[in-house]
This record gives sequence, C-alpha cells and structure tokens, in this order.
Amino acid sequence: MALVWTFGFVDIWLRGIPSNDFSAIWAGPRILAAGGDPYDPGTFRSSSEALGVLAPATPVYIYPGWVAVILAPFGALDLRAAAIVWIVLGLLVASAGLLTFLEVQPVRSPVVHALLAFTLVASEPGIVAFYSGQADFLIVGGLAFMAAGLSSGRLGPAGVVGCVMLLKPQLFSLAAPALVGLELARGRRRFVYALVASAAALALLSTLVVPQWWSAWLTYVPAARASDLRAATLPNAMRDVFGAAGAVTAYGLLAASIALAFRFGRSRAALAVWLMVSMSVSPYLWVYDHIVGIVPLAMASAMRAERSERAAILIALAGASVLTVAATLLHAFPGQEHRTLSFNGFAQFGLTALVVLALWPLRREQAGPGARPGRS
Repeated sequence: MALVWTFGFVDIWLRGIPSNDFSAIWAGPRILAAGGDPYDPGTFRSSSEALGVLAPATPVYIYPGWVAVILAPFGALDLRAAAIVWIVLGLLVASAGLLTFLEVQPVRSPVVHALLAFTLVASEPGIVAFYSGQADFLIVGGLAFMAAGLSSGRLGPAGVVGCVMLLKPQLFSLAAPALVGLELARGRRRFVYALVASAAALALLSTLVVPQWWSAWLTYVPAARASDLRAATLPNAMRDVFGAAGAVTAYGLLAASIALAFRFGRSRAALAVWLMVSMSVSPYLWVYDHIVGIVPLAMASAMRAERSERAAILIALAGASVLTVAATLLHAFPGQEHRTLSFNGFAQFGLTALVVLALWPLRREQAGPGARPGRS
C-alpha cells in the first residue's frame, strides 16, 4: 500500500472518483434508492448524466439486478463517501480472505504470504482494480473465504459467501456448475444447499424489487459486452496479433484447457483449475478481473506446499511475475500503442496454464481425510 501511495495511484483514484468505474457501479443503486429504475432504457442514460458519473456503455444498468439491490446502502451515500467505504471494504475483505485461507492450510509459508500480498495490491490488475474502484477485491475476498470454509469444513458459511460470484457471473460460467458438481459428488450437500438457497434468495429479492430487470439486462448487456474487441481475453489478443487465424487458434486453446480441466475429475485440485479456466473462457474480461486469479493461485501454492515449500514459492513467484511484470508490460507497450487491453489476455491465459501445470501431478488425489500427503 505504501508503494501504491508513493507512485500516486491513491491520487489517481481520488481524482477519478467522479468518472471511474465505481461511479458507474454506484449509479444503479443511487437511482434505485431515489425511486428510479436503473433498467429503464428510456431514462437510465439521462439519470446517469444527471448524477455526473461515468457515461454508461449500455442503455440500462450494466450489472445484474441483484447487484443494484445488494449495493443499495451505497446508493444512500454521496459518491465520494461511498467510494471511500467501497475501496476500504474491498481491500479489507480481500486481504482478510486470503489470510484466512492460507492460515487454515496445513503448511504455511511466509514467503508465499508475502508474494500473494504484494500481488494483490501492487500487480497490474490489482492497481487497475484499485484506481478504477472495481468490485474484484470483494470477489477475491469472498472466493478466498469460500475456499477456507471448504478446507476447514464450515460448509454452510462457505456456501453463503460463495454467492460473491454473482457480482460478475460471467467469470464463473464454468466454475460455478463445476463447483456444485464437485461438492455433490463429495457428499457435501450442505454447501450446495447454502449456495443455491442464497443465490435464489438474491435473485428473488431483485425480481421483487425490480421485476423487469431480467428482460432489460439480457436484451442490452451481454451482447454489448461480448462484442467489445478491446477486452482482455485470449481470442482478442490472438486476433490483434495474428488476425482471424489467431482468434480461431485461441478458441482451440481454450477448448483444450476445458478438456484438461475435465481430466482433474473430482480431485481436490479441480476447483482451482476450473476457477482459472472459467475466467479464461469468459466472453468479456478486463485487466482488473485478472486479480481474481490470485485465489486459485493461492490454492495451487497451498496444495503444492504440502510436498515442497520450494515448489509452493516457485508457483507463487511465477504467478506474481505474470500478474506484475508480464501484465504491466503488455498494458504499457502494445496495449497503449494500439489503445486496447486485449493483449493482457495473454497474461490471463498464462496464469491459467501455470495453475493447470502446477496442479497436474495432483489430478488424481481425492479430497477428504488421508488425501493430504506429508511434506517432503
């Protein structure tokens, strides 16, 4: 945090509050709290303009209805106060979640702790998530708390906090069903019941508050976001470098990563792999979203630490290098030159490949008592 402050990112965040991504996130709950409808295509743009926030990219609120309802308390605050609470809460939840997950693991490495902590805040996606005011820190913390609950047997709370995936459901289109399938196969129905019941309650609540949000959101948002060729996905990156053939090759690589994820079956390494693969195949993914990959990276490091602390450190170091060094260079040079974030799709896919390769030796190790080998 001292590094982020020293290099001026706190000032960038403060100056950018009126027009950063959080202002767009805040607009929906603000309009809702004022009695308006953020999913009315006839009024949403004008209402956002009246608030003086970032101009919306779609005719309706870009997030699902449950986001507008959950964040209604932020809409009751003025923008600056809400932004301060938001960023402090996000950083606290993310850091506490990662710490809690690492502390319930049988092997703890202070070097891995340090690498992950640095990456969380000082990596390229961490910095962008910070000054843009994005929701990814909350997602990191929620996923980490969920993983900690699954590791320690606190299945009910883990299921409830797993609903954090609803903040950006496109990132978990494969991971969420894989998670449900894995936990059902392991006989841990309490987790699944808590997850499904909590998600259903949020969906029902949002429908009761804003009944028309489903049709409005599905009509305007997914297609608009998926068609943005600047998004930091592998197909966009490969298209920008190699043309149409590159995009086809990228889809082949993503299909191969899904096939490899299936090879992990019901193993305890499967969730970390599905989280990474699900993010990589997301139709729209931005640089700040890549910080969510720190959770499966932490999971991979923790599992490999049971055999070798050195291996765990190397995995964490490699992941930190991808998110800090490689992602920064991709953003700063080809990204700035071509005015696109697509090239950072290489960093996301590189992190996915790293986690899959790191956990490949564990693909047949089942979860449960006796599945944790001793440290060598």
